[in-house]
Amino acid sequence: MDNTNPFEKELANWKNLFQDCNINFLIGSGLSSPFFGTLGNIEIWLTQLDEDTSLDIDLKDYIKASLYGSYYTIAMRDNIDVYKAKDFDDVLIEKPSTKEEKLSNTYKGYKDFLRTLNQILYNRRSNTVNKQVNLFTTNVDIFFEKIIDDLNLHYNDGFNGIFRKRFSLSNFKKSFYQKSLHYDNIAEIPVYNLLKIHGSITWRLIGTEIQFKGMALIKSINELIDDSELLDIVKLDNAIWKAKGTNITIAESIEEAKKVKDLPDVSNFIQEYEKLQVVNPTKEKFKDTTFNKTYYEMLRLYANELEKENSILYIMGFSMADEHIRDITFRAIKSNPTLKVFICSYMESASDIIANLKSDSIDLNDFHNVELINPFDYFSINKFIEHILFPLLHSIKSN
Repeated sequence: MDNTNPFEKELANWKNLFQDCNINFLIGSGLSSPFFGTLGNIEIWLTQLDEDTSLDIDLKDYIKASLYGSYYTIAMRDNIDVYKAKDFDDVLIEKPSTKEEKLSNTYKGYKDFLRTLNQILYNRRSNTVNKQVNLFTTNVDIFFEKIIDDLNLHYNDGFNGIFRKRFSLSNFKKSFYQKSLHYDNIAEIPVYNLLKIHGSITWRLIGTEIQFKGMALIKSINELIDDSELLDIVKLDNAIWKAKGTNITIAESIEEAKKVKDLPDVSNFIQEYEKLQVVNPTKEKFKDTTFNKTYYEMLRLYANELEKENSILYIMGFSMADEHIRDITFRAIKSNPTLKVFICSYMESASDIIANLKSDSIDLNDFHNVELINPFDYFSINKFIEHILFPLLHSIKSN
Protein backbone atom coordinates (compact mmCIF):
# COMPACT_ATOMS: atom_id res chain seq x y z
CA MET A 1 0.00 0.00 0.00
CA ASP A 2 1.33 3.45 -1.01
CA ASN A 3 1.40 5.68 2.08
CA THR A 4 2.95 8.71 0.40
CA ASN A 5 1.06 11.97 0.66
CA PRO A 6 -0.28 12.97 -2.79
CA PHE A 7 0.06 16.63 -1.74
CA GLU A 8 3.69 16.50 -0.59
CA LYS A 9 4.83 19.02 -3.22
CA GLU A 10 1.99 21.46 -2.49
CA LEU A 11 2.30 21.53 1.31
CA ALA A 12 5.03 24.18 1.48
CA ASN A 13 2.95 26.56 -0.63
CA TRP A 14 -0.25 25.79 1.29
CA LYS A 15 1.60 26.41 4.55
CA ASN A 16 2.36 29.96 3.42
CA LEU A 17 -1.24 30.46 2.30
CA PHE A 18 -2.63 29.36 5.67
CA GLN A 19 -0.16 31.58 7.48
CA ASP A 20 -0.62 34.75 5.46
CA CYS A 21 -4.00 34.73 3.69
CA ASN A 22 -7.64 35.45 4.43
CA ILE A 23 -9.00 31.89 4.93
CA ASN A 24 -12.43 30.86 3.66
CA PHE A 25 -14.25 27.55 3.37
CA LEU A 26 -17.41 26.86 1.39
CA ILE A 27 -19.07 23.78 2.86
CA GLY A 28 -21.87 21.78 1.22
CA SER A 29 -24.02 18.80 2.17
CA GLY A 30 -21.28 16.29 1.33
CA LEU A 31 -19.54 17.15 4.59
CA SER A 32 -22.54 15.99 6.66
CA SER A 33 -22.73 12.72 4.75
CA PRO A 34 -23.13 9.84 5.48
CA PHE A 35 -25.32 10.84 8.44
CA PHE A 36 -27.49 13.22 6.43
CA GLY A 37 -28.37 12.36 2.85
CA THR A 38 -27.94 14.68 -0.11
CA LEU A 39 -30.88 16.29 -1.93
CA GLY A 40 -30.85 14.19 -5.08
CA ASN A 41 -33.64 15.39 -7.42
CA ILE A 42 -35.86 17.03 -4.80
CA GLU A 43 -35.03 20.49 -6.16
CA ILE A 44 -36.16 19.43 -9.65
CA TRP A 45 -39.38 17.86 -8.34
CA LEU A 46 -40.35 20.87 -6.21
CA THR A 47 -39.63 23.25 -9.06
CA GLN A 48 -41.73 21.21 -11.52
CA LEU A 49 -44.57 21.00 -9.00
CA ASP A 50 -44.50 24.78 -8.51
CA GLU A 51 -44.74 25.26 -12.27
CA ASP A 52 -47.73 22.90 -12.70
CA THR A 53 -50.93 24.99 -12.66
CA SER A 54 -53.29 22.17 -13.66
CA LEU A 55 -53.45 20.28 -10.36
CA ASP A 56 -56.24 20.37 -7.81
CA ILE A 57 -55.08 22.47 -4.86
CA ASP A 58 -55.52 19.69 -2.28
CA LEU A 59 -53.59 17.21 -4.42
CA LYS A 60 -50.86 19.74 -5.08
CA ASP A 61 -50.57 20.54 -1.36
CA TYR A 62 -50.33 16.83 -0.56
CA ILE A 63 -47.50 16.31 -3.05
CA LYS A 64 -45.79 19.49 -1.86
CA ALA A 65 -46.03 18.30 1.75
CA SER A 66 -44.63 14.91 0.72
CA LEU A 67 -41.66 16.55 -1.00
CA TYR A 68 -41.12 18.83 2.00
CA GLY A 69 -41.34 15.76 4.20
CA SER A 70 -38.74 13.90 2.13
CA TYR A 71 -36.35 16.87 2.22
CA TYR A 72 -36.97 17.30 5.93
CA THR A 73 -36.33 13.61 6.62
CA ILE A 74 -33.10 13.66 4.59
CA ALA A 75 -31.58 16.91 5.83
CA MET A 76 -33.20 17.97 9.10
CA ARG A 77 -35.11 15.43 11.17
CA ASP A 78 -32.15 13.65 12.72
CA ASN A 79 -30.60 16.85 14.05
CA ILE A 80 -32.16 15.76 17.33
CA ASP A 81 -29.55 12.96 17.41
CA VAL A 82 -26.76 15.43 16.60
CA TYR A 83 -27.95 17.69 19.42
CA LYS A 84 -27.88 14.78 21.90
CA ALA A 85 -24.60 13.30 20.67
CA LYS A 86 -21.82 12.76 23.23
CA ASP A 87 -19.07 10.41 24.34
CA PHE A 88 -18.13 9.00 20.93
CA ASP A 89 -14.93 6.99 20.68
CA ASP A 90 -12.35 9.06 18.80
CA VAL A 91 -12.03 6.34 16.17
CA LEU A 92 -13.05 6.38 12.51
CA ILE A 93 -15.26 3.38 11.69
CA GLU A 94 -14.10 1.99 8.34
CA LYS A 95 -17.48 0.82 7.05
CA PRO A 96 -20.25 2.47 9.08
CA SER A 97 -23.57 0.68 8.71
CA THR A 98 -25.73 1.74 11.64
CA LYS A 99 -27.17 5.20 12.21
CA GLU A 100 -25.02 5.61 15.33
CA GLU A 101 -21.84 4.66 13.46
CA LYS A 102 -22.61 7.15 10.69
CA LEU A 103 -23.24 9.85 13.27
CA SER A 104 -19.98 8.97 15.04
CA ASN A 105 -17.95 9.23 11.82
CA THR A 106 -19.55 12.51 10.74
CA TYR A 107 -19.10 13.97 14.23
CA LYS A 108 -15.43 12.94 14.23
CA GLY A 109 -14.88 14.51 10.80
CA TYR A 110 -16.23 17.89 11.91
CA LYS A 111 -14.45 17.65 15.26
CA ASP A 112 -11.02 16.89 13.79
CA PHE A 113 -11.50 19.56 11.12
CA LEU A 114 -12.33 22.34 13.60
CA ARG A 115 -9.84 21.25 16.24
CA THR A 116 -6.93 21.02 13.79
CA LEU A 117 -7.81 24.27 12.06
CA ASN A 118 -7.98 25.95 15.46
CA GLN A 119 -4.42 24.83 16.22
CA ILE A 120 -3.25 26.14 12.85
CA LEU A 121 -4.80 29.52 13.67
CA TYR A 122 -3.18 29.58 17.12
CA ASN A 123 0.20 29.16 15.46
CA ARG A 124 -0.36 31.90 12.90
CA ARG A 125 2.61 34.27 13.07
CA SER A 126 1.52 36.96 10.64
CA ASN A 127 0.74 40.39 12.11
CA THR A 128 -1.14 41.50 9.00
CA VAL A 129 -4.02 39.00 9.17
CA ASN A 130 -6.26 38.07 12.09
CA LYS A 131 -6.78 34.61 13.52
CA GLN A 132 -10.13 34.03 11.90
CA VAL A 133 -11.64 31.59 9.43
CA ASN A 134 -14.85 32.20 7.49
CA LEU A 135 -17.05 29.10 7.29
CA PHE A 136 -19.68 29.65 4.60
CA THR A 137 -22.11 26.75 4.47
CA THR A 138 -25.33 25.87 2.67
CA ASN A 139 -26.04 23.20 5.28
CA VAL A 140 -28.99 23.83 7.59
CA ASP A 141 -27.95 21.15 10.11
CA ILE A 142 -26.25 21.85 13.45
CA PHE A 143 -22.99 19.89 13.16
CA PHE A 144 -20.85 23.05 13.18
CA GLU A 145 -22.68 24.56 16.15
CA LYS A 146 -22.62 21.29 18.09
CA ILE A 147 -18.89 20.64 17.67
CA ILE A 148 -17.88 24.28 18.19
CA ASP A 149 -19.83 24.17 21.45
CA ASP A 150 -18.43 20.78 22.50
CA LEU A 151 -14.86 21.97 21.85
CA ASN A 152 -15.51 25.30 23.57
CA LEU A 153 -14.22 27.27 20.58
CA HIS A 154 -14.88 30.95 19.91
CA TYR A 155 -17.22 31.87 17.08
CA ASN A 156 -19.48 34.47 15.51
CA ASP A 157 -22.76 33.07 14.16
CA GLY A 158 -24.57 36.39 13.65
CA PHE A 159 -26.54 36.25 16.91
CA ASN A 160 -26.34 38.52 19.92
CA GLY A 161 -28.31 38.52 23.16
CA ILE A 162 -29.00 36.12 26.01
CA PHE A 163 -32.73 35.51 26.37
CA ARG A 164 -33.61 36.98 22.99
CA LYS A 165 -30.86 36.03 20.57
CA ARG A 166 -31.25 38.22 17.48
CA PHE A 167 -29.48 37.84 14.14
CA SER A 168 -27.56 40.72 12.59
CA LEU A 169 -24.73 40.76 10.08
CA SER A 170 -23.01 43.36 12.26
CA ASN A 171 -22.29 40.56 14.74
CA PHE A 172 -19.82 38.93 12.35
CA LYS A 173 -16.11 39.69 12.20
CA LYS A 174 -15.73 40.34 15.93
CA SER A 175 -12.27 39.55 17.25
CA PHE A 176 -11.50 37.98 20.64
CA TYR A 177 -8.45 38.68 22.78
CA GLN A 178 -7.24 37.16 26.03
CA LYS A 179 -5.35 39.14 28.65
CA SER A 180 -3.28 37.49 31.35
CA LEU A 181 -4.46 37.90 34.93
CA HIS A 182 -1.27 39.38 36.35
CA TYR A 183 0.41 41.11 33.40
CA ASP A 184 -0.69 43.13 30.40
CA ASN A 185 0.09 40.41 27.88
CA ILE A 186 -2.63 40.22 25.25
CA ALA A 187 -3.09 37.44 22.70
CA GLU A 188 -5.65 37.08 19.92
CA ILE A 189 -7.85 33.98 20.16
CA PRO A 190 -8.86 32.01 17.03
CA VAL A 191 -12.44 32.69 15.92
CA TYR A 192 -14.76 30.98 13.45
CA ASN A 193 -17.21 33.13 11.51
CA LEU A 194 -20.08 30.73 10.78
CA LEU A 195 -22.25 32.03 7.96
CA LYS A 196 -25.20 29.73 7.20
CA ILE A 197 -26.19 30.98 3.76
CA HIS A 198 -29.30 28.79 3.50
CA GLY A 199 -30.45 29.39 7.05
CA SER A 200 -30.71 26.92 9.89
CA ILE A 201 -33.18 24.60 11.60
CA THR A 202 -32.62 26.64 14.79
CA TRP A 203 -33.78 29.95 13.27
CA ARG A 204 -37.26 31.46 13.54
CA LEU A 205 -38.75 34.66 12.15
CA ILE A 206 -40.35 36.56 15.04
CA GLY A 207 -41.92 39.75 13.70
CA THR A 208 -39.15 41.27 11.61
CA GLU A 209 -36.30 39.58 13.51
CA ILE A 210 -34.56 36.28 12.90
CA GLN A 211 -34.11 34.74 16.32
CA PHE A 212 -32.30 31.67 17.59
CA LYS A 213 -34.88 29.21 18.96
CA GLY A 214 -32.96 25.97 19.35
CA MET A 215 -34.55 22.59 18.66
CA ALA A 216 -38.17 23.34 19.64
CA LEU A 217 -39.51 23.58 16.08
CA ILE A 218 -37.76 20.38 14.98
CA LYS A 219 -39.39 18.49 17.85
CA SER A 220 -42.79 19.87 16.85
CA ILE A 221 -42.37 18.96 13.16
CA ASN A 222 -41.13 15.48 14.06
CA GLU A 223 -44.44 14.82 15.83
CA LEU A 224 -46.50 16.21 12.93
CA ILE A 225 -44.68 14.34 10.18
CA ASP A 226 -45.31 11.01 11.89
CA ASP A 227 -49.07 11.69 11.82
CA SER A 228 -49.35 13.19 8.33
CA GLU A 229 -49.40 10.00 6.18
CA LEU A 230 -47.19 11.56 3.51
CA LEU A 231 -45.81 9.82 0.43
CA ASP A 232 -42.24 8.65 0.88
CA ILE A 233 -40.87 10.15 -2.34
CA VAL A 234 -37.31 8.97 -1.69
CA LYS A 235 -38.51 5.38 -1.17
CA LEU A 236 -40.56 5.55 -4.38
CA ASP A 237 -37.57 6.98 -6.23
CA ASN A 238 -35.34 4.13 -5.01
CA ALA A 239 -37.93 1.54 -6.11
CA ILE A 240 -38.17 3.02 -9.62
CA TRP A 241 -34.40 3.24 -9.87
CA LYS A 242 -34.09 -0.47 -9.06
CA ALA A 243 -36.81 -1.39 -11.54
CA LYS A 244 -35.99 0.94 -14.45
CA GLY A 245 -32.60 2.50 -13.74
CA THR A 246 -34.19 5.97 -13.84
CA ASN A 247 -35.29 8.49 -11.22
CA ILE A 248 -38.93 9.09 -10.44
CA THR A 249 -40.51 11.99 -12.33
CA ILE A 250 -42.90 14.51 -10.86
CA ALA A 251 -45.57 13.01 -13.14
CA GLU A 252 -45.05 9.61 -11.51
CA SER A 253 -45.22 11.20 -8.06
CA ILE A 254 -48.52 12.80 -9.03
CA GLU A 255 -49.88 9.45 -10.17
CA GLU A 256 -48.85 7.86 -6.86
CA ALA A 257 -50.60 10.66 -4.97
CA LYS A 258 -53.77 10.14 -6.98
CA LYS A 259 -53.93 6.55 -5.69
CA VAL A 260 -54.52 7.84 -2.15
CA LYS A 261 -58.28 7.57 -1.69
CA ASP A 262 -58.75 10.13 1.08
CA LEU A 263 -56.06 12.77 1.02
CA PRO A 264 -55.01 13.62 4.58
CA ASP A 265 -55.08 17.20 5.81
CA VAL A 266 -51.47 18.38 5.54
CA SER A 267 -52.10 22.06 6.28
CA ASN A 268 -50.74 21.88 9.84
CA PHE A 269 -47.56 20.18 8.66
CA ILE A 270 -46.99 22.70 5.85
CA GLN A 271 -47.71 25.63 8.18
CA GLU A 272 -45.26 24.37 10.80
CA TYR A 273 -42.62 23.38 8.23
CA GLU A 274 -42.70 26.81 6.60
CA LYS A 275 -41.81 28.40 9.94
CA LEU A 276 -38.32 27.00 9.38
CA GLN A 277 -35.98 29.75 8.25
CA VAL A 278 -34.27 27.65 5.60
CA VAL A 279 -33.94 28.07 1.86
CA ASN A 280 -36.06 25.37 0.26
CA PRO A 281 -34.47 23.48 -2.63
CA THR A 282 -36.38 24.96 -5.56
CA LYS A 283 -35.25 27.02 -8.52
CA GLU A 284 -37.40 29.83 -7.10
CA LYS A 285 -35.84 29.50 -3.64
CA PHE A 286 -34.72 33.11 -3.63
CA LYS A 287 -38.24 34.50 -4.15
CA ASP A 288 -40.21 32.61 -1.52
CA THR A 289 -37.87 32.79 1.46
CA THR A 290 -39.00 35.11 4.26
CA PHE A 291 -35.38 35.96 5.06
CA ASN A 292 -34.69 37.07 1.50
CA LYS A 293 -32.74 40.15 2.59
CA THR A 294 -30.56 38.21 5.03
CA TYR A 295 -29.80 35.62 2.36
CA TYR A 296 -28.60 38.21 -0.14
CA GLU A 297 -26.60 40.07 2.51
CA MET A 298 -24.74 36.87 3.40
CA LEU A 299 -24.06 36.25 -0.28
CA ARG A 300 -22.65 39.76 -0.47
CA LEU A 301 -20.42 39.00 2.53
CA TYR A 302 -19.24 35.87 0.70
CA ALA A 303 -18.45 37.93 -2.40
CA ASN A 304 -16.65 40.60 -0.36
CA GLU A 305 -14.39 38.06 1.35
CA LEU A 306 -13.39 36.56 -2.00
CA GLU A 307 -12.57 40.01 -3.36
CA LYS A 308 -10.05 40.68 -0.58
CA GLU A 309 -6.40 40.62 -1.52
CA ASN A 310 -4.61 37.34 -0.79
CA SER A 311 -7.67 35.24 -0.02
CA ILE A 312 -7.98 31.47 -0.25
CA LEU A 313 -11.14 29.43 -0.61
CA TYR A 314 -11.46 25.70 -0.04
CA ILE A 315 -14.69 24.24 -1.41
CA MET A 316 -15.71 20.96 0.25
CA GLY A 317 -18.77 18.73 -0.04
CA PHE A 318 -20.19 21.12 -2.62
CA SER A 319 -20.88 20.06 -6.20
CA MET A 320 -21.18 23.64 -7.58
CA ALA A 321 -24.84 22.99 -8.48
CA ASP A 322 -26.10 26.19 -6.81
CA GLU A 323 -26.02 28.66 -9.69
CA HIS A 324 -25.99 31.80 -7.52
CA ILE A 325 -23.03 30.71 -5.42
CA ARG A 326 -21.28 29.34 -8.51
CA ASP A 327 -21.70 32.68 -10.29
CA ILE A 328 -20.38 34.72 -7.35
CA THR A 329 -17.41 32.38 -6.91
CA PHE A 330 -16.28 32.55 -10.52
CA ARG A 331 -16.84 36.29 -10.80
CA ALA A 332 -14.38 36.66 -7.90
CA ILE A 333 -11.98 34.18 -9.52
CA LYS A 334 -11.97 36.27 -12.70
CA SER A 335 -11.69 39.67 -11.00
CA ASN A 336 -9.26 38.90 -8.15
CA PRO A 337 -5.91 37.53 -9.40
CA THR A 338 -4.67 37.09 -5.81
CA LEU A 339 -7.55 34.73 -4.91
CA LYS A 340 -6.67 31.02 -4.77
CA VAL A 341 -9.52 28.49 -4.97
CA PHE A 342 -9.27 24.77 -4.24
CA ILE A 343 -12.28 22.61 -5.16
CA CYS A 344 -12.25 19.28 -3.35
CA SER A 345 -13.98 16.35 -5.06
CA TYR A 346 -15.17 13.23 -3.28
CA MET A 347 -14.61 11.17 -6.44
CA GLU A 348 -11.47 11.27 -8.57
CA SER A 349 -13.49 11.81 -11.75
CA ALA A 350 -15.17 14.92 -10.26
CA SER A 351 -17.89 14.29 -12.84
CA ASP A 352 -20.65 16.09 -10.89
CA ILE A 353 -18.53 19.20 -10.36
CA ILE A 354 -17.33 19.28 -13.98
CA ALA A 355 -20.89 18.79 -15.29
CA ASN A 356 -22.29 21.61 -13.13
CA LEU A 357 -19.52 23.97 -14.21
CA LYS A 358 -20.03 22.98 -17.84
CA SER A 359 -23.66 24.14 -17.60
CA ASP A 360 -22.18 27.67 -17.33
CA SER A 361 -19.52 26.94 -19.97
CA ILE A 362 -16.83 26.96 -17.28
CA ASP A 363 -13.63 25.00 -17.95
CA LEU A 364 -11.25 24.88 -14.97
CA ASN A 365 -8.29 24.70 -17.36
CA ASP A 366 -9.00 28.34 -18.27
CA PHE A 367 -8.18 29.61 -14.76
CA HIS A 368 -4.68 29.92 -13.27
CA ASN A 369 -5.96 30.42 -9.72
CA VAL A 370 -8.30 27.40 -9.41
CA GLU A 371 -7.17 23.90 -8.53
CA LEU A 372 -9.26 20.73 -8.48
CA ILE A 373 -8.29 18.49 -5.55
CA ASN A 374 -9.27 14.98 -6.58
CA PRO A 375 -6.36 12.62 -5.77
CA PHE A 376 -8.47 9.45 -5.44
CA ASP A 377 -12.01 8.18 -4.94
CA TYR A 378 -13.73 8.77 -1.59
CA PHE A 379 -11.68 11.87 -0.73
CA SER A 380 -13.71 12.69 2.38
CA ILE A 381 -13.23 15.31 5.08
CA ASN A 382 -11.26 12.71 7.03
CA LYS A 383 -8.85 12.32 4.10
CA PHE A 384 -8.61 16.11 3.77
CA ILE A 385 -7.58 16.31 7.42
CA GLU A 386 -5.17 13.37 7.15
CA HIS A 387 -3.41 14.52 3.96
CA ILE A 388 -3.64 18.31 4.25
CA LEU A 389 -4.52 19.76 7.67
CA PHE A 390 -2.48 17.38 9.88
CA PRO A 391 0.71 17.77 7.78
CA LEU A 392 0.20 21.55 7.63
CA LEU A 393 -0.13 21.77 11.40
CA HIS A 394 2.97 19.60 11.90
CA SER A 395 4.98 21.72 9.48
CA ILE A 396 3.85 25.02 11.05
CA LYS A 397 4.62 23.80 14.59
CA SER A 398 8.05 22.47 13.62
CA ASN A 399 9.29 25.90 12.51
